[in-house]
Amino acid sequence: MCWAEPRTHRDCFSSIVVGGGPGGLGPLLWAAQRGLLGEWLDQGIALVERSGRLGGSLGRYGINSDSLGGSYLECLEAEGWPEPLQHLRGDPVTLEMERYRTAFPPLPLVDRYMGRIGLGLAAMFDHHPVSTLHLHTTAQSVHLRDDGTVAVAVRGEDDRPRALIARSAVVALGGRQHWRDHAGVPGLRFADCLMRHALSSNELLTHEGLAEADEIIGAAAGRKIVILGGSHSAYAVAWALLQLPAAETLRDGQIVILQRRAPRVFYPDRTAAAADSYDVDPGDICRRTQRINRMGGLRGHGRDIWRRIARRPGVAPEARVSVLALQDFSLTGLRSAIKEAALVVPCLGYRSATLPIYDAAGQQLALRAEHGDAVDGSCRLLQADGRPLPNVFGIGLGSGFRPTQDMGCEPNFSGQANSLWLYQNDIGAVIYRAIQAMARQRRVVVAA
Repeated sequence: MCWAEPRTHRDCFSSIVVGGGPGGLGPLLWAAQRGLLGEWLDQGIALVERSGRLGGSLGRYGINSDSLGGSYLECLEAEGWPEPLQHLRGDPVTLEMERYRTAFPPLPLVDRYMGRIGLGLAAMFDHHPVSTLHLHTTAQSVHLRDDGTVAVAVRGEDDRPRALIARSAVVALGGRQHWRDHAGVPGLRFADCLMRHALSSNELLTHEGLAEADEIIGAAAGRKIVILGGSHSAYAVAWALLQLPAAETLRDGQIVILQRRAPRVFYPDRTAAAADSYDVDPGDICRRTQRINRMGGLRGHGRDIWRRIARRPGVAPEARVSVLALQDFSLTGLRSAIKEAALVVPCLGYRSATLPIYDAAGQQLALRAEHGDAVDGSCRLLQADGRPLPNVFGIGLGSGFRPTQDMGCEPNFSGQANSLWLYQNDIGAVIYRAIQAMARQRRVVVAA
């Protein structure tokens, strides 16, 4: 791609953040909670967002969050919270979120709340002229330069190519589902299976997807609804399907969850787990909080439906959902179950959405994100051979960041962290500190 080299300092920054959703805002909100955001903005941040707002697009989903409302409100309560953002504490949407402090808020409400925070952050850019906000702007590629800086090629509403230059870039474009190439059992890709209807969890849980699923269930005539996977998404899908009007026509066992292993389940402590007849392994306990499966356990409505399916104490059993082990199916049996189902819902995880990245010679780099975890323990994007890019970071859904036990992760958890709270806290801190370390190093070099 061709662009004009920057001619003024207005296109040269300390950091470029690509993506204004919950992931991209995470490092900024970490800094804001500690009174450091103004100083960072004075160093120069370019924030690139393809839509016309900051805060993400969670409002498109018709389910509740699996995080308590208090997790969203916590940033506003920080001692260092900037004065220009303190009006958010009394905002009507914040007060509405307050009603869900100890409950799971609807994602459309979370979306409005994050949008309010986004508006506040956008206004702060107006008071720090070294930083710029680029809405309705699409980042198209990242280019590593000989001098150690990075260039991000962008196109705005005028469709003219342009380059933004910085010492570092943070890529936060969200996740992408890759289920079609996923192997259900050895020798079988789901892309090779015949399906009447297929909606990935990311599609089904939207308002439009739920409406489509309701029509499919209404015409299912006894055919199975097959959910592939045993993650939180799978159980959230099961819960959502049972709320649809057409769910009244479902027979016992008509919704089938095919999972490789039983899910882990969140409990606030060992006493609560014991009261629910849930066996706790010592490795399930978060050493920082003593919570059970704090990072990897089912929460919210996914946890609620699991308890009903598993016939836990004090809940009405849910017979319309059955759970089967995926490995118990032969290749032929799995292919047949998928073919005969009225609806197949893959819930097989995410990979990070990235941008093409080119080295200083103009050669495109192969990235680990195409096949697995996108980042290392320092949130640096990984090349396919495992080498990190020293000044290009990744954050957000599907990035593959593996939290440490110091971050409040139970020892048994080996998955990736997709937590807005972590984006605004531990993960945001990792990226902020790395960027500031590069800034200090550059000042030392310049002084020398």
